[in-house]
Amino acid sequence: MSATASFSDIRRMLESCAPGHSIRLATHSWVIHYNGLVFPSLPKFENIELGHVRKMVRHLGIARECAEQYGVI
Repeated sequence: MSATASFSDIRRMLESCAPGHSIRLATHSWVIHYNGLVFPSLPKFENIELGHVRKMVRHLGIARECAEQYGVI
């Protein structure tokens, strides 16, 4: 089984590390907007594999050090 992070922890990380972000629910995933960029494919589950979260952090330009403080990457 892969390591996962809860969506509530990811949301908490975004509140702190990505001020001004927005989240919306699409048909099959969460769509995250931040810093003029869009990450359209965060899975719509309560527990999300860390690989998806790391990819989102890189794509949106969120500081890795900040995200690590929340244990989501």
